[in-house]
Amino acid sequence: MDIQPISILVIDGDAASRNYLTHMLHKSSFTVLSVALGREGLISAWKDLPDIIILDPVLPDLAGLELVTRLRQDRRTAKVPCIALSSRRDSSDMNALLSAGCNDYMAKSSQALPRLLELIPRLLRGESTAAKKRGMLVAFLSAKGGTGTSSLCANIAMCLGSEKIEARVAVMDLVLPIGSIADIVGYTDRLNLLTVMMQNPAETTSDFFKDNLPRVPSWYFHLLAGSTDPDSAGQLDANRLEGILNSIMESHDYILVDIGRTLSRISMPIIQMADVVVLIVGTDLSTAVLTRTVWEYLKTQGIDPRRLYTLQNRSVGLEGLSKTELEQMTGLQIRLTLPYMSGNFTLANNRHEPVVTKFPYDSSSFTLKQAAIQIAELGQQSRG
Repeated sequence: MDIQPISILVIDGDAASRNYLTHMLHKSSFTVLSVALGREGLISAWKDLPDIIILDPVLPDLAGLELVTRLRQDRRTAKVPCIALSSRRDSSDMNALLSAGCNDYMAKSSQALPRLLELIPRLLRGESTAAKKRGMLVAFLSAKGGTGTSSLCANIAMCLGSEKIEARVAVMDLVLPIGSIADIVGYTDRLNLLTVMMQNPAETTSDFFKDNLPRVPSWYFHLLAGSTDPDSAGQLDANRLEGILNSIMESHDYILVDIGRTLSRISMPIIQMADVVVLIVGTDLSTAVLTRTVWEYLKTQGIDPRRLYTLQNRSVGLEGLSKTELEQMTGLQIRLTLPYMSGNFTLANNRHEPVVTKFPYDSSSFTLKQAAIQIAELGQQSRG
């Protein structure tokens, strides 16, 4: 008896993307139906009864969320596996679509097709995939080096982990060409971003990171350390990052990614996907000018101001621009200011100790705890 080939419905308003995906799925022996509009997709789904539906939620005639909701409300497609293959990277879109009934969500990239080909048979076997809860993603960045971005990322992660004992907090160091958080927290083990990338992608699952991502003593978080030297940074495969990040998001409740001051094809997808973007601002004039430039660029990349948390770091100097002056120059609301600490911030870093542990009664310790709470609350708000 002949075995019927698996049928896939592709709903994508972008002709180039739709044609490419149709062609590649045909080459993999699938029967493929493709349409450009959401309403056409509904008609085809209810008439042709495909085995899998792949959709770009950015459609010219119908919101992706409405499309998925209508598919799930009709008995003919209520249980048909749906995969959102999005041209946008937005955490609120992702969470809304997963809540509406999508089985998985992935961004269009060079790794999307291999992931689809691995995912389709699992979905048809009834395995749970994207229904997995994904942790809150927080990206830390600055417009200029020397503003303490890595130190603040590590210390705020520590406060978050110590405040939410039941939660799993992870820090991912993407500062290039050399990571900095390992030095701050005193981490010296072998596992880092490069050694993970050298593993087979099938091995670096959410279970792998849940079991193997090292927890840094006294810092209350798990760390994926960054590149150990510029040569290692040159070997990083940007195409692997999305899969690694997704696996960590599936195995941890909060994921803080230290990007530093690099806006690139590696960092921008993470910034776009983040529930909260923490922008660290110094007190000098050049940092203020660069911060305004960076923010104007981020707005063109679809970053919602409501997801932005701007933190002024005054810990290493009393001089410089005030909060009001910074707000006027950058056009941004400064959510919180870390007060002057003389040399104590540097001392804590040099001793690989969290600020709140080394100086528990310093006003900066209370400010760091407050920042952690506010960032978590903002992340919840951005998720709706």
